[in-house]
Amino acid sequence: MELLDFLSQVPIPVLILVIAVLVVVTAVVVYQYAKAKGLDGIRKEVYKLFLHAEHIYKESGQGEKKLKWVVQQARGLLPKWLQVIMSEEVLLKIIDWWFKEVKDLLDDGKVNGSQN
Repeated sequence: MELLDFLSQVPIPVLILVIAVLVVVTAVVVYQYAKAKGLDGIRKEVYKLFLHAEHIYKESGQGEKKLKWVVQQARGLLPKWLQVIMSEEVLLKIIDWWFKEVKDLLDDGKVNGSQN
């Protein structure tokens, strides 16, 4: 309750400024992590997870199960602070997009949308 009392005494523009600064700092830190690790490095780790999932789930019709397993494992590779920021749903969308790109590349050696 003391926090709410304190926040009610702080002017709205100051709160907005503080929130904006936190958002910018978070975006910069995420960008720096991706830059340091390298997007290609992150993708390679996820591709390795896809290959591992193929060996674990050998039966057909388990594509969604494979994808969920890969997302759970990939989320564990992220630093704890990034796990808090990035939801599993967002990571699922990113990994699913990467997987579609890989399938597109593998069908004819080009990323040309031929899998759509």
